[in-house]
Amino acid sequence: MWEFRGPNEENDLRHLDLILIDQKGDPIYAEILPNAVPDLKSFLEEGKIIIMSKVTVERAKPGYRAVENPYMIKLNTRTCIFPCAETINFPKYTFSLTPFEILPQYIRRTDRFLDVIGKITGVSNAAKVYNTSGDPMMRRVIRLQDLMGNVIELSLSGKGATEFPAEAVLDVGQKHHVIAIFVGTLMKLYRDEHRFLSETSACRWYINENDIPAIKTFQKRYKIPFITTDGTYSLEFIFFEKKGVELIGKTAETLHKQYDLNQIPPQISELIGQKFSLVVTVSTKRSINRKDSSFEVLMIKERFGKQPIIPVFRPEITIAPDSESTTISHEKDLPALIAIPSKKSNAQDPDEAK
Repeated sequence: MWEFRGPNEENDLRHLDLILIDQKGDPIYAEILPNAVPDLKSFLEEGKIIIMSKVTVERAKPGYRAVENPYMIKLNTRTCIFPCAETINFPKYTFSLTPFEILPQYIRRTDRFLDVIGKITGVSNAAKVYNTSGDPMMRRVIRLQDLMGNVIELSLSGKGATEFPAEAVLDVGQKHHVIAIFVGTLMKLYRDEHRFLSETSACRWYINENDIPAIKTFQKRYKIPFITTDGTYSLEFIFFEKKGVELIGKTAETLHKQYDLNQIPPQISELIGQKFSLVVTVSTKRSINRKDSSFEVLMIKERFGKQPIIPVFRPEITIAPDSESTTISHEKDLPALIAIPSKKSNAQDPDEAK
């Protein structure tokens, strides 16, 4: 549930917006006009199961869609809202994740909001800036990284910049994964060169929520990069998920439980000097900004065992300079998730709404 006040948070309320989810998990956008808000808002709470009557159903708006549904609901002064007395299990979250690699195609598009998942690798301080109208506002930048190493910055403005639990994220991030889903964002382009995600009034975040399968899957996914060589040159080869388990013989979760953060499991160190015949494909996502290509392993064709150690000729990898932000440890596989409160947790328990 969120308030829409236009481009400035200090403007008058234009409408109160909701995302409703039915028992099957199908979401729909709902809107309450200002004249009905005083009568209805007290009956609405994120996570609360309700029964509504006397609502109108209309075609969904052509732009700024929070969910994929051809219809929307409008609540009015005649709408009746009752709490549901029965104990019913409803889905807690709804989102449609957009991969980082296709985000550029949404630059300046406003047909729908974008939802993303990534590991938080950096958080800036909240700083005062001025918008295009010359009004002061607070802004904070979050750096996100996907499983392929792609990075995108997310700009939080106004209340979002100050409400984001930066200290908790930075504290947890020194020893643990910080995996977050951000919903309700738009893709922007600054001065025709800097691509970034921008918060909207519909933006919410879910950080290290253990009951969200997408976050657990992201955290547990195997990714083992190796620098391999034939004696003349070296390139990066990456083993993902099942291929990683096939190579190591154990799951990532098992290794996390058996070894400390600073330990290299012997199952991995023993692979140094091993010779393999592999079937690979070029990893376009990781190779696009590099001088040398990176390859994803599709099949381990043959193992030849331990070979004499050959000097490694490391490829040159271009790394973009860090912006002025506090960086979190992110080069290691880290242990289990530690929960961090969601946005406005004191008033919102997102059981039913985005």
